[in-house]
Amino acid sequence: MQTHVIKAIVKRELGSYFSSPNGYVFITIFVFLSAVAAFWLPGFFDRNLANLDQLNAWFPVLLLFLAPAITMGAWAEERRSGTDELLLTLPARDFELVLGKYLACLGIYAVSLVFSLSHLVVLWYLGRPDVGVVASTYLGYFLAGAALIAVGLVGSAVTGNLTLAFIVSALLCGAVLSLGGLAGLMPGTVLERVANAVSFQGRFEEFGRGVVTLENVGYFVAVAAIALWVNTFIVNRRHW
Repeated sequence: MQTHVIKAIVKRELGSYFSSPNGYVFITIFVFLSAVAAFWLPGFFDRNLANLDQLNAWFPVLLLFLAPAITMGAWAEERRSGTDELLLTLPARDFELVLGKYLACLGIYAVSLVFSLSHLVVLWYLGRPDVGVVASTYLGYFLAGAALIAVGLVGSAVTGNLTLAFIVSALLCGAVLSLGGLAGLMPGTVLERVANAVSFQGRFEEFGRGVVTLENVGYFVAVAAIALWVNTFIVNRRHW
C-alpha cells in the first residue's frame, strides 16, 4: 500500500474542507445541536444525573445529518468539477483513493467530537460524571460516526450532484440505523434475532452504559469495512 498517496489525499481533502467557511459552519452546528440535545431539554435536569444519556438518545439522529454533510462532497464534487478523471489516472489503487477520502472525512468528524468535549465542562460543573462511562460513550460516538461516514461515502460516489449526494447518503445511513426496527415486524422468529444482531442502535446504546465489548467494536468496524468495499467497487467501475 502506498502510504504517501493516502497521506496526499488526506492532506488535500482536509485543506479543501477547512479552507472554506462551510466546514466550520457544520462543526459549529453539530456542537450546538448536540448541546441542545444534551442539556436544554427538561429531561436532563429532571433526572438530576451528570451524564450524557439524553444526548445518546439523539446522537444517531445527529449523525444522520452530520455524516452526509461531511461526505457529500468527497466524490460528488470531484465528478461535478471533472477532477475525478485526473484523480483516477494517478498511479494508485482504487482502495488507496477511497481510504484517503475516508480518513480525511474521519478526521473532520474527529475534530467535531473534540469540540463537543466542551459538554464535559458542563457536566463537571454540575456534578461528578463517571469517567469510565464518559470515555466509553465517546468511543461509541467515534465508532458510530466512523461507520456512517463510510456509508455516506457510498452515497457521494454514485452522483455528481451535491444535493443528491446528501440525500442518498442520508437515506443509506437511515437504512443502516433502522436495521434494528425489523425485529418488531416478526417477533419470536429468526428475523427478530438477526435484526437484533445487526441493530446499530442497540450496539451503540451499550457504549452509553459503559459496556465496551469486542463484539460491538467489531460490528462498527465491519459496517465501515463493507461500506468501503462497496465504495471501492463503485470507484473501480467509474475508473474503467
